[in-house]
Amino acid sequence: MKIGNSTFILLFSVFMVISPIGIQLSFSQSQELTEKKVQSQDTNVAKNFIVSDSQILLLEGVTLPEGNYLHLYDSSPYSLIKGHITAKIPCNEDFTTPIVFLFGPANPEPLVGLALSPLSSEAGDLCTYSGDIVNNKSTYLTDIAIYNNSTDDIVFPPTSTIHIRVNEVSPQLNITYQ
Repeated sequence: MKIGNSTFILLFSVFMVISPIGIQLSFSQSQELTEKKVQSQDTNVAKNFIVSDSQILLLEGVTLPEGNYLHLYDSSPYSLIKGHITAKIPCNEDFTTPIVFLFGPANPEPLVGLALSPLSSEAGDLCTYSGDIVNNKSTYLTDIAIYNNSTDDIVFPPTSTIHIRVNEVSPQLNITYQ
């Protein structure tokens, strides 16, 4: 039994001596790489970040009052550059919806170009729309909301969903709002 304990103590002691050195070496190496990477970057140009952020919002039973909005997503302090939206939301007999997607924060802009997916849509019930978010970086976009552009409240039926996927963001420094 003592031989086993002695061996354990010896191995544990060796591990404790070697382990901090290994941790220190790996920390120093990663620090060097980071410093080299920072030095090689142009400090005046903001680099975009590739991300994988996905939100699925289940809207069953939610009421969106007439002329009001529902905030869905916020990427602050980063600006949205690329992403995708798919929405299964109430629609009219002509496959249109009074729900408008807005991007902001300042002076919210509507998202145009959401395409109807006819195979997964039913006129007068729920329609599926999808489209890409593409920002040319001239506009600071952090927020996504939906707006009820009708004169009636919208109560979302079962299986109403919105899926937001963000693929790329950009850091925005020294932003001022007017």
